[in-house]
Amino acid sequence: EIIDLDVDFEKEFHFIEFVKSVQPDVIGFTIVTPCFNSAVILANKIKEIYNPFIIFGGPHTSAVPEEVIKEKSVNGVIIGEGERTIVEFMRHFKRGVTVPVAGMIIKSGNRFLRCRKRDFIEDLNGLPFPARSLLRHPERYSPPDALQTPVATILTSRGCPYRCTFCQAPGIWGRKIRRRSVENVIAEIKFLNKKYNIREIHIADDDFTHSKEWTLNFLNMVKSEFLGTRFYFMNGLRIDNVDREILENLKRAGFINVGFGIESGSQRILNKVKKGLKIEEIKKKFRMAKKLGFKTWAFFILGLPGETPSTLKETIALSLSLDPDFAKFFYLVPYPGTDVYEEFLTKRYLQTRDFSRYGLYTEPVYELPLLSKSEIEKALILAYLRFYLRPSKILRILFRIRTLTELRLNYRAILFLLRKVIRRG
Repeated sequence: EIIDLDVDFEKEFHFIEFVKSVQPDVIGFTIVTPCFNSAVILANKIKEIYNPFIIFGGPHTSAVPEEVIKEKSVNGVIIGEGERTIVEFMRHFKRGVTVPVAGMIIKSGNRFLRCRKRDFIEDLNGLPFPARSLLRHPERYSPPDALQTPVATILTSRGCPYRCTFCQAPGIWGRKIRRRSVENVIAEIKFLNKKYNIREIHIADDDFTHSKEWTLNFLNMVKSEFLGTRFYFMNGLRIDNVDREILENLKRAGFINVGFGIESGSQRILNKVKKGLKIEEIKKKFRMAKKLGFKTWAFFILGLPGETPSTLKETIALSLSLDPDFAKFFYLVPYPGTDVYEEFLTKRYLQTRDFSRYGLYTEPVYELPLLSKSEIEKALILAYLRFYLRPSKILRILFRIRTLTELRLNYRAILFLLRKVIRRG
């Protein structure tokens, strides 16, 4: 059974009561960094009731497995992709044998038993589609930026070959791109349309357009099969991996939005974090996307290594120069397992290792030599105010609102900005 604590239970107490009544032999937690502390608290409470075998997996666990396994309530950890690891472990467990399998560490008394590293899954077509039938309330999955509900999320590939120092993804999926076939992805979308009446697909790939040939084949299939379905790239696209041909085919296939992770307006900072982008290329590709009629998004990170008040100004200036339809600004989050985390830890920039504070919308958890935490916070507010509180931008957004859903999304965005400003006071 799959339990989603954000969706299935109003309060933690209800989840604990559910576990108490069912008492499964094995409980697995998928952990992202901001949820680690709360997951440990829940695991401790469960252990006070009875003694199941508790396994932690997910991005945070994969980044620091040796730390996670030390938690008293955690019996085992899964590192990296878990589909085959958990199946293999459960085969042994059902026979009464508790041993670590490849990709896993288990606790035995005061000892930690570790098996070899598990190879990445090469044949992604061999994996079944996600068991969405096990979700208790699939109708409740509606991300804040969804325009058509119900919504489903898919992955067409795993892996990212780039070396951005702030990103956790390569540590989980590896640096080699592994792709599902176009036919396999199309089959899943058809299944979602038919089974769940899904009309909006959020693609969660780290580098969707890495293979131009695959991308064009996929878009040709979408154009002929799914013109009524809205597609959205959750992580945006690598701007250096799109060209006019890809953008034109995205347009023909019915895509109306494209977003790009720009991160910084300073070439020095982009180089330092190994983003692999040039400012001039960014400007050129944005002009191209806008000329083709796309609604454009840009994503920026403030407080990157080497950041100064001057480079923050460069980032804000680039956001205004590019003038996408929408921009999002985030503080850097130094996630465990990234080069940035190791650098900040070594140089003692981190102010806390309370991982509940490592969220995208919480305050910075570090200070830089030339930039205080307060300056980073002020820069984020200034970036939003300067980008959105321009008469031309306000009018453009208002004139583009066509539905109640779009009105709701813009209302949420205004509330988010106001909360940021009021919190800074």
